[in-house]
Amino acid sequence: METDVPPGYYPLPMAPGFDVQFGQMYGKEVDGNLILGFRVQEHHLNVANTLHGGAIATFADWQILAAQKLIGLDIHAPTINLSLDYLSMAVLGDWIECTVRLQKQTRTMIFTHAEITSGENLIARANAIYYVKR
Repeated sequence: METDVPPGYYPLPMAPGFDVQFGQMYGKEVDGNLILGFRVQEHHLNVANTLHGGAIATFADWQILAAQKLIGLDIHAPTINLSLDYLSMAVLGDWIECTVRLQKQTRTMIFTHAEITSGENLIARANAIYYVKR
């Protein structure tokens, strides 16, 4: 199931530790933007056998990867704030995507908005602020 990746996606480098525990993420470039994706596996599920809110939050926090691609930033940018609205559920085997919009960039901060979907189903939306140390 993990190898069932939609066309155009490629594996993203995963840092040791928590990233590896989450599982492989994928990226696809569309119109100069990076769309993120992953396949829901058993370790992403909660007791109701749906995608765990913590897994959604983790995935949402990786929207910085897409924002960095948009602005050409190649340094670590820690999270200042991440807010999420959980709107629907996803289940085992679903392909999850994160589309990110850069809202604003200042000298020391990046503001983003992401929509997380499973097919046509919007399962979450997230706003994030990241710190950029120059």
